[in-house]
Amino acid sequence: MAKKVKPTTREHISLALELYNRIPQGRKVTAQILQEELRQSGIERDIRTIQRNLDLIVTYFNVDKDTRDKPYGYSRHLQSKFVLGPREHIILGLAESYLRSVLPQALSAVIDSTFIQIQTLTLSTFIPFHISSKVHVGIDLHTQMQCPQFNSVFERICLALAYQRVITIEDKYFTRQSNIQPLGLVLADAELYLIYQQQGEKHIAVNHIHAIEVSTFTFDYPTNFNLVDYKLLFLKDENNENLPYSSQLTI
Repeated sequence: MAKKVKPTTREHISLALELYNRIPQGRKVTAQILQEELRQSGIERDIRTIQRNLDLIVTYFNVDKDTRDKPYGYSRHLQSKFVLGPREHIILGLAESYLRSVLPQALSAVIDSTFIQIQTLTLSTFIPFHISSKVHVGIDLHTQMQCPQFNSVFERICLALAYQRVITIEDKYFTRQSNIQPLGLVLADAELYLIYQQQGEKHIAVNHIHAIEVSTFTFDYPTNFNLVDYKLLFLKDENNENLPYSSQLTI
């Protein structure tokens, strides 16, 4: 019988912050809803574990627990700071990249000031790097993100990108690829692409990913990889050839 591995202190804190990040301001959410949101992002915990962590959050954070009716509801104080999780960091990075691509250079200082202020209004979630190097946005924003599983897939990609976790992908043809190291997201040509490393740099449209598993194994981000350079190369290549949904380029 396999020995149960006891969660580390870091894992306990990470789970608490993931829960806190999902507790809204001005309305209530139940432990069951939070458990489902975590499950969709690849974090499986039983309801008792969720409830114990929520009790700790209520004790040490500005969170109210409404015990008048079951299931109990949780909400954050309106004046509380908010936490940026992996998904929010990625979305913020995409927004910053887009603004820099469409606004004149003279407004760069204003953009810097805006996003620095956003960071100072948030609590840390132990994401140890600058997210701006992992996202890039082209001008065309008419994206095709209509697949039913997009939200679940996108959330797990954000988690893997933020913490540099190895992933396994199942594409729309139900073909599985393992030991994938996600490098970034590129929004271009009416599509959102996941750029990753697996015996070379490759990419796949997020819309073509059917399922994704995020492992606990981490990897070192390649120091010689540049997301913008890769984007320019693969778009140039696709303009010259009809490439399949996933391709490899040598950088």
